Amino acid sequence: MGQRRQRIGFLWVVLLLAGCCLAIRLYAIQVAGNWQWARKAVNQRSDGLALYRQRGAILDYQGRPLTGRDHQTYLAVFPPLLTAEERKALTPLLAAHHIRMDAHTPVTIASPGADLLRFVAERPMAGVTFCTIPLRYGIHPLAHHLLGYVHPATGEGIAGLEAVYDEFLASDRRIKLAVMTDARQRPIPGLGWRYQKETGGRPVGNLVLTLDFTLQSKVEKLLDEAGVAKGAVVLMEVGTGKLRALASRPVFDPYRPLLALNDPDRSLQNRALAAYPPGGLWRLVMAAAALERGQFHPDQVFIGETAAGPGLITLTQAFAYGARPVFQEVASVLGMEPVVAMAQACGLGTATLGFPGEETGFLPPPDAVDAGASVFSSAAPVTVTPVQIAALLQVIAGDGVYYPPSVVEGLQGEDGTGLSSVTGPGRRVLTAATVAALRKMLAATVLYGTGQKAQIRQEASGVDGMVLAGYRSEQPVFHSWFAGYAPAHAPRLVGVVLLEDEPGGAERAAALFAALMESCLPLL
Repeated sequence: MGQRRQRIGFLWVVLLLAGCCLAIRLYAIQVAGNWQWARKAVNQRSDGLALYRQRGAILDYQGRPLTGRDHQTYLAVFPPLLTAEERKALTPLLAAHHIRMDAHTPVTIASPGADLLRFVAERPMAGVTFCTIPLRYGIHPLAHHLLGYVHPATGEGIAGLEAVYDEFLASDRRIKLAVMTDARQRPIPGLGWRYQKETGGRPVGNLVLTLDFTLQSKVEKLLDEAGVAKGAVVLMEVGTGKLRALASRPVFDPYRPLLALNDPDRSLQNRALAAYPPGGLWRLVMAAAALERGQFHPDQVFIGETAAGPGLITLTQAFAYGARPVFQEVASVLGMEPVVAMAQACGLGTATLGFPGEETGFLPPPDAVDAGASVFSSAAPVTVTPVQIAALLQVIAGDGVYYPPSVVEGLQGEDGTGLSSVTGPGRRVLTAATVAALRKMLAATVLYGTGQKAQIRQEASGVDGMVLAGYRSEQPVFHSWFAGYAPAHAPRLVGVVLLEDEPGGAERAAALFAALMESCLPLL
């Protein structure tokens, strides 16, 4: 009897455990895994067409997309959902687009002709629909040189930020167009066409930049309206060193970059990161070094050229008028060592962003004999980039603190969370007294000096420069600069304009700077 009870008890335990296992399994299938099984069931009765490979978005600092903003409409044809009569009628129309009708393979047509569109409009078919595919880059230029481009076939980042952050942006997920069908491959009424994202695989990440979409769009528009053929514009936020806009001309087609390889105007080059002789801008570095060492003061008097002709002129006035003899005299007293040291402290001569293709510029050795040769001449070896010049002006506008230029705010997950910043701290370069003196010089340049074309309602300060770059057909070729900030008494935005091969000279660069500041300051 005891053995019998033991066996019955054991049987009850087994049955209880089996019941628990069954309950857990039913819960997993009907509750926990309900969505997965439902999705598999839907996928079993859906026909899909892979449209594009998913790639992480590039966003501005407020989360607005810089990529994928525009879309292109395609005509999608699903032959299995067509009747024999419909396939027969569509075959010659698709052949006109060099597409061969296959009984099982869906196809897309990027630019359907008028005959095909008319046929589809007059005869709705279950297996034909329109779909949209996001364009990686906009129809109009938007920081093309900074963003770079991807390989048209593999989607791999080839240039710019697309290449630098390719491992983070890339994904093997695909987006497809699907239609729900029954067992006989007939569309299910009410479900219609829908976009589906492949599950699993490598997730995408988003790249967040310091750029401001509104400011970047405004800069691009103003460059086009001004007809700038070759040049660059940089806008930098005062007090942070963050780039809010960066544009280069001429632009290239990011979908067909190979066409630009043999372009004589070097449209693939990002001129905002290319090095050029600074011309008259170099006097800003010399003035900063002279004031910081205490060997000169703003009201020190020299003999030089004024607006009325030769006469007595202060250092501030000499700066405003771009008086070369005065700065050659200053250079002979200073020597090159303190000037080069000041340039290095303000970020000149180094790769500021660290991107492929970015030029470092060049500073002469500290023991160079003629420190004044670099003031206006292209014969001296000094070269700087527009981004470096923006950082230099930011030191003065930012109360003497140098902030390394930055264009990447950080990285975030696909869901928009987990932003990790990559910006760096600033360091003091100039004393308050030197900053105050330099601000007066920059204000005087715009008020009554060589930069009067940069005058705006909000008041601006800046410095201009023009340098002879060479000759073409015995005609001189000039590069022109204007760099400054606004408003003059409470700086918020630094702007740098470089015009390559510009016959209008520094005055045109100053006028473009004024237009940029007038348009962009109200948007901050």
